[in-house]
Amino acid sequence: MPMTEKQLHPFAALQIFRKTLVLYLVPLVNVLFERNWEALRAALRQDIVLFLLVCGVSWVILRASSWSLDENGTLCLHWKLLFRFDRTVRGASLAALTIERPFYFRLAGASRVTLYPMGEPKKRTLTLCLTKGDAAQLADQLLPVEAPSLHRPKGGERAALGLLGANGLSTLALFLLAIRQSRQGPDRYELAFAQINFLAGLAARWLPTGAAWLLAFAGFLLGLSLIRSFVQTVHYEVWHTADQIGSSGGWLDRFEIRVKTAEISYADVRLSPFARLLRRWPVFVTAGGCSPELPLFVYRSGEEALFRELLPEFRMPPDLLARTEQRSLIFFAPAGIPFALCALLTLISVYTLPSLTVTLLFPTVFFAAGLAGGMMGYRREGVWLRDGQLTLRRQRGIYLHSICVFHPDLCLTANQSPWAANVDRTNLTFAFPGRVKLTVRSVPWRDAQKCFEFLENPLRR
Repeated sequence: MPMTEKQLHPFAALQIFRKTLVLYLVPLVNVLFERNWEALRAALRQDIVLFLLVCGVSWVILRASSWSLDENGTLCLHWKLLFRFDRTVRGASLAALTIERPFYFRLAGASRVTLYPMGEPKKRTLTLCLTKGDAAQLADQLLPVEAPSLHRPKGGERAALGLLGANGLSTLALFLLAIRQSRQGPDRYELAFAQINFLAGLAARWLPTGAAWLLAFAGFLLGLSLIRSFVQTVHYEVWHTADQIGSSGGWLDRFEIRVKTAEISYADVRLSPFARLLRRWPVFVTAGGCSPELPLFVYRSGEEALFRELLPEFRMPPDLLARTEQRSLIFFAPAGIPFALCALLTLISVYTLPSLTVTLLFPTVFFAAGLAGGMMGYRREGVWLRDGQLTLRRQRGIYLHSICVFHPDLCLTANQSPWAANVDRTNLTFAFPGRVKLTVRSVPWRDAQKCFEFLENPLRR
């Protein structure tokens, strides 16, 4: 017998308000530009009527929708308006679930629960807005956690704090430099800039005022991103049981993820310049359509034992350079073309408009970093078989993804252009449950054949 039907949290109506926000703002913007106050009052009255109408629709939706959970761990969603519609989700059919509690959700005692059924794409996932207690009860019934082994790695928190501190100092120096460029010479600023070193003085000589403020603003936005990363890593915990792995944490915004280990499609260790500098390595997992933006855990050099305990089947791709003989130059195209254009414009501006030269250097340097990432992919991207596991390495931007494939249900596709067939190279596309695809570019054909033979082996686990 199903349990008593329960209502969704009122915050479930926020999605409707978010989609109708433009309807409120567009009339007001037009009236404000015209400065017609009588028309503004009329527009406000219309917005109030529209807002009340949306509130009424949201109330009807909340009253017509409900959910229930039986003792066997089966969730049933109900819709009772004009017609009856029921959707059933069993805990055994889930690959993962996440519980998110943003700060404003916590103020209202709400939680956002996302369920990821096995083999379903991300747009077929199910998201519910429930109270905190109902969300915890639902998670414990669908994916119960029994006798977890708990760990509290400090790698992610310290890495984010280190980057945040470095960004804060550099952004402060840039703001001081921008103010100095805007107001040259007042005596009252001499003490404030007394500690600016030779490099800052050199930058003050060559950096225009607008470019200085632009660079300072970019540093400020990066700082906000690092602050968000830091508060997400506070109180971070990772755990595993016989059949699950998960993590939880956050300070202002709380989150929790539970993943069935048997449904993990692949694990991804993302290497970036910051990760190499701090020697902290974030590990992401994908299960079905669940590809969270937060890492499952972050470990530092010397904590490989923790990594092996959490994901014992994981194998890193071998630390080898890929074969580059007659390899495609497609790695350099995404960043190389805009880099060449920006470099050409910068060179022309030196002779025609010198005041724009420094400003044009910013996008040039940005695309140069992308070009360096392309070179990294050109030299490192590939596929390998290691200890009975299929591993691959692929480059995206400045990130190098080291991936180990776990799920046995894997589709492998080889795509060859006439030029690639002539030089015995191919693009390999890995398709996982949940319509998740990964492509490794310009792989030697003999390496691709080894992958096909491995997948066709009936003795493969």
